[in-house]
Amino acid sequence: MTDDFTFAHLTDAHLPSHGGFAAGELTGKRALSALNWALHRRERHDRGVADALSADVLRFAPDHVAMTGDVVNFGLERECRAGAEWLAGFGGAERLSYVPGNHESLHRDCERHWRAAFAPFAPGGDWPFARRFGDVAFIGVSTSIPTPPGYAQGEVGAAQREAMKALLSERRGAFRVLLIHHPPTNMTKPSKSLRDRRAVSAAIAEAGADLILHGHDHRNEMSWIDRADGCRIPVLGAPSASTPFGHGEAAEWRLISVAREAGDWRISVRRRAIGPDGAFADVGRFAFRVPVQADFSA
Repeated sequence: MTDDFTFAHLTDAHLPSHGGFAAGELTGKRALSALNWALHRRERHDRGVADALSADVLRFAPDHVAMTGDVVNFGLERECRAGAEWLAGFGGAERLSYVPGNHESLHRDCERHWRAAFAPFAPGGDWPFARRFGDVAFIGVSTSIPTPPGYAQGEVGAAQREAMKALLSERRGAFRVLLIHHPPTNMTKPSKSLRDRRAVSAAIAEAGADLILHGHDHRNEMSWIDRADGCRIPVLGAPSASTPFGHGEAAEWRLISVAREAGDWRISVRRRAIGPDGAFADVGRFAFRVPVQADFSA
């Protein structure tokens, strides 16, 4: 790789696009979530902020965009269609990779809606997926499952874990970015965690990865998974893409660049967050070096 490959990471847009509820839609967990939205969450997610973030991302013209779930709030079909239109604004299906979050499956009847709407942003229309741009490979897995009221858990599942493991192993030597909504490390309380976190982490450690990006917690987070060859894989979580300044961790996205230098990958992360003036600006930078795991021939 002679030039840096750059990509944006954003997550948890929670676009307020449901437009009210029809008869029969407010049942079970969705009714409780709607009440929580009305009392609390609607102040923490602003479509104008999400659109400003999108404009800021486009201004930097990254080579790719990675979105790690929770585009919607209630898993309604019209929300999923609107969310897909918003994602397409980053440059179309070839320019963006997406994995679903728990809000996409808020209700037991949601899966067919988000699969239909967001399939263009997953090569082959399914998860897990892999797509490659030169020396950089994105592998995406779904953790989106329906859960009872009071829970926001996710699960990869045995079949998807094995497929993910194969996709990661086959791409050793490329820079592998794993996209997942729920953190695969111990960052979240049990009621909101990844149910099979230990099995997922073990599969990642065995197969190898070079960077893991997640959402879900609406926080700036950093953790690690130890790869089988002794390398520590950075695991990065980002705040919501739509939170106004002053309502918790403000909306943020990251511009990530990667280049190969001798036997290492050099990873640089530039954090862009919304400020009190409503504009996005740099709030920090950091960098890693991750050893290349093995040679790979496409």
